[in-house]
Amino acid sequence: MQRTGRPEELGVRVEAVAPGSAAERAGIVAGSRILSVSGEPVDDLLDLHFLTSRSSFRLRWLDPTGAKREKAFRPAGAILGIFPEPIRVRRCRNRCIFCFVHQLPRGLRRSLYIKDEDVRLSFLHGQYVTFSDVSEEEIRKILRYRLSPLYVSIHTTDPALRRRMLGNPDAADILVVMKRLADGGITLHGQIVVCPGINDGEELRRSLRALLALRPGLSSVAVVPVGLTSHRLGLPPLRPVSRREALETLEMLKEIRREAGGPGQEPFAAAADEYYLIAGKELPGRKAYGSFSQIENGVGLLRRFLDDARTLFRRSGWKKAEEGGIVITGLSARRHVASFLEEFSRRAGARFEPLPAENRLMGKSVTVTGLLGGRDMLAALAGRKPERIYIPSVTLRDAGDLFLDNLSPRDIERETGAAVRIFSPEPRAFFDAVFERKTPII
Repeated sequence: MQRTGRPEELGVRVEAVAPGSAAERAGIVAGSRILSVSGEPVDDLLDLHFLTSRSSFRLRWLDPTGAKREKAFRPAGAILGIFPEPIRVRRCRNRCIFCFVHQLPRGLRRSLYIKDEDVRLSFLHGQYVTFSDVSEEEIRKILRYRLSPLYVSIHTTDPALRRRMLGNPDAADILVVMKRLADGGITLHGQIVVCPGINDGEELRRSLRALLALRPGLSSVAVVPVGLTSHRLGLPPLRPVSRREALETLEMLKEIRREAGGPGQEPFAAAADEYYLIAGKELPGRKAYGSFSQIENGVGLLRRFLDDARTLFRRSGWKKAEEGGIVITGLSARRHVASFLEEFSRRAGARFEPLPAENRLMGKSVTVTGLLGGRDMLAALAGRKPERIYIPSVTLRDAGDLFLDNLSPRDIERETGAAVRIFSPEPRAFFDAVFERKTPII
């Protein structure tokens, strides 16, 4: 989002123009570059979106021949019709001691090695940013455009410790940045990745109490145990959260939530599901997660799954499934998946068997389903001859075609001779895949 140079040297490239739109009638074509709106420079699609949302404006652009053109627009509710180039992602310059990207094995698809630190992606897609090198111009743009909510990687509120954890000696004081944004009306969701012996225990308690002062602008904080792969050569030594530490952290978070109070607000300082799995504790009820604002961070994912399963099993009139199959799962969720499949099998009249797969790609300590590779699944399937294999879609990239190790569902079919069905990891979506309510085969 940071701007350098003169406005004429910047702008946003137009990839396509909608037929019959105001932009097409004005002579804007693919390859043009939008320079400014009513004299205000356009750096990215956010500028273009917000500045052209007015009832009238003047657009200045550079056509593919290099000629500068300008025209007044009065859309009157009609779409402008410009499809800009994709965001050029702002890269992260931190070297966090716990960074998962730095722990990836070689040979994965190139996009997995990209570290982003882009407020636009936080606003558009819920990705976390550290604000470690946020500029004054960037903060003003956030406040001006009301980019809310934003998702912030906090980790600790101690400036010196945070700089050490981020591997960035110039990282901004996160409390100062967050207070300014919260005071400006921006809703924030925070994350603390807990590294045992570094930012846990009393340091975690101190950070959470300091963050309470930012309520209600800081709506929630997800407390997540550090994820470690077997590919940490040359990185600072870290160890996983132990069962005792998980139990202590869960008790601490109960205390912090009591201090936070605030009926009607989002529950403050919620633990990722993994903490309950490590501690061997039952998950709390639905109220503990509020609006599930941090579900993409693994906070409340299992609770929602269990509640949705209960709703599914209240349905009557189940028909018999044509046949059962094997359902791939990571090790951490195997107990809950097995329990769900036992009841599902009973109602569907066919056997659906959970198959927990060990993660050989990342290492045995990585137990979540979403980080399984195709070869991990093939290793777990060795010696089995199922008719159908059900694979959660979280193991595939957004395009739905490749696993982390570049194998595809078709490769699994070819190696096993089984039909592969992909399903979104929710009870109803699994039901739809089994009974072919949708088209789940990739």
